[in-house]
Amino acid sequence: MMPSISTTQHEQLLSIVLNHLGRDNVEVLEGGWAVRDRRGGVYGLVNLAQELAAIPEGEWIERIGERLAMLGAISPEFPPDYAQAGPNLRVRLSADGSEPGWAAYRPICDGLDEVLMMRNEVGCITVSPSQIDSWGVSVDRAFKDARQQTIWDEPRERRILARGDSKIVWVRANFFASSVLLALDHLLSRKNRFGAVAMAPCRDALIYTEVTDERITASVAGMIEIGSQWFVDGPGSISPEVFWYQRDGTISRLVKAVGREFVPCWGPEFSNVLAQLEAPAPARHPNKRR
Repeated sequence: MMPSISTTQHEQLLSIVLNHLGRDNVEVLEGGWAVRDRRGGVYGLVNLAQELAAIPEGEWIERIGERLAMLGAISPEFPPDYAQAGPNLRVRLSADGSEPGWAAYRPICDGLDEVLMMRNEVGCITVSPSQIDSWGVSVDRAFKDARQQTIWDEPRERRILARGDSKIVWVRANFFASSVLLALDHLLSRKNRFGAVAMAPCRDALIYTEVTDERITASVAGMIEIGSQWFVDGPGSISPEVFWYQRDGTISRLVKAVGREFVPCWGPEFSNVLAQLEAPAPARHPNKRR
């Protein structure tokens, strides 16, 4: 499942970008979904594709020119030392972070990675492994600091969507809202035993529902209906798939997207949880008076 535009339109988008920047001045990455210029700046094209899908193709050249001019004004330069750079590090989720060698990434589970980013004056830029080395810190240190700052320093908004008998929560209103999945425990109720099922459809949205009773399967269906559309619309599409966050922080994939189909792929551990949720509650016997 790919967002927004057809293969032919994608080829047209990439051709316009290369013509605008100069084919000898940029390197094509991620199968044509990103480009890197001579300064080392890497710019993704997925968001641009989602924007173009809503306008006539005759207006594409002008709109792409405007966006590339704006991106060209952004400095991809990094602070020279970690004392300056460290507080601005963040993590974003990605469904394919392991593909580009220019990004510092770590796998989370099947279908999901985390990528290291640094905030700058207008947005954020991807951090490479070589950049971390230049700061003289370990990858673990950089990701640990970035995670903590993403979860605790970034403001966000949380609301509840009532859909039938289910309660679906969405977290939005921040560029890194989806990254809350990495530390979802602090948003779950105290009596929760089995964690939550969640979707990270795009960078500024996380949808989740707590695993508390047998209605969880219906909640998952409702989440897919919402999340798959958010994935298509973007901006910053990540994944249309469903994941399980356990109380110990473990994350695993529950539902895999295969084309336009959604296929359950959970293992025996989640099946055991479902069996416990569906089992009838033990009968309570009234206290006997002596």
